[in-house]
Amino acid sequence: MSKSTCTVTINGKKIKANVGDTLIDAGLGGRLVLPHDCCSGQCETCRVRVLDGQVDSLGTDEKNTVLGCLAVLEGDAEISYDPVPIVKTIKGTVESIQKIKDDYLEVRVRTVKPVTWLPGQYLRATFSGFPARDYSPTTPLNLDAEQDVIVFHIKVYPNSVVSSKLGSEITKGHSVKLRGPFGNGFLRRQPEPIVLTSTGTGFAPIWAIAVAAILGQPERDIRLVVGARTKDGLYMRDAIRWLRNRGVSVTLTASDGDDETILTARPCELLGELTEDHVIYSAGAPSHVEATREVARQAGATFYADPFFVAEESSGLKMLASALLRKARTPFATAAAS
Repeated sequence: MSKSTCTVTINGKKIKANVGDTLIDAGLGGRLVLPHDCCSGQCETCRVRVLDGQVDSLGTDEKNTVLGCLAVLEGDAEISYDPVPIVKTIKGTVESIQKIKDDYLEVRVRTVKPVTWLPGQYLRATFSGFPARDYSPTTPLNLDAEQDVIVFHIKVYPNSVVSSKLGSEITKGHSVKLRGPFGNGFLRRQPEPIVLTSTGTGFAPIWAIAVAAILGQPERDIRLVVGARTKDGLYMRDAIRWLRNRGVSVTLTASDGDDETILTARPCELLGELTEDHVIYSAGAPSHVEATREVARQAGATFYADPFFVAEESSGLKMLASALLRKARTPFATAAAS
């Protein structure tokens, strides 16, 4: 029996597709590549807006958005996504590796040509001889940005395949390939107030977003909640001072805080009053991102995320994809955007 066909309109382009196609597959069938990376539901690079029609979200809906790698067509539909830089692979070398604080490094990579990325996106870095790892490029903590230099904040895990080799087997001059950018948690230049939340080195993309927002939209209301397991994980004190000097409300929290200068509550409990007008960006541990996502959902706020998964726990990606697929198959539909 032949498959039922439908028409999907993607960013204004009409494409013939099959009912049951994922949104990514539908786009590819019309020679249009939706932004994507993992295709398992965890990176959120492929989150798109549903403007009209019937789309089965497979439980991935947030406001009027779904994940294109999992959501499937149930008939004619119209979707859109934000323009992002084209994914490219660019070569480079390690420029420097500096200790920010115990177990936290700043790694700078000088590239052969500029890497285009949006604040909040991530790159896939492959140090020659080692497996690829995903890191978020960021603004230097002291703001001494250089053209053709990409800056990463990297947490060192003992006996890890890559991070524990930085400074020993991976040193200045080491060859690197960078592929990307990926991710949907990038800064949009909307007028609405934004709330930024992070744990650990999730501060890297959040710091890049904060700096870009302050410099590009100085009148925009910004709140920031920075968390870590312990106070020692709050490696970004100079950056926090820079933000506060520019009127940004910054809350620090850690499990061993003093409940005065550093609180002890979970970051998701410190977001303050939220409305449907707020835009929330969250990066860091998946548990933190999911807890923040739920707070945003309850408030009806717009939510963008960059969860950090430990690379060695590859089975976790399969578990997450399975969990999404187990969710109730509830049809998702929305009226055309006004």
